[in-house]
Amino acid sequence: MITAEHLATAYELCRDIDETDTPHVALTIELGGLLWTGDKKLKEGLQRKGFVQLFELNN
Repeated sequence: MITAEHLATAYELCRDIDETDTPHVALTIELGGLLWTGDKKLKEGLQRKGFVQLFELNN
């Protein structure tokens, strides 16, 4: 279960990027994992806000 605190944090991160990504970001925060996304707008927006829990392939 995702805590209300993590859901609220994720919403604040996503609200002006794409609110529909809130559950994915919240789960990443809850589990202490890494978000793997091909969504460039989401990734760059989260990085601008200091979110670093992103999985990146180094090619």
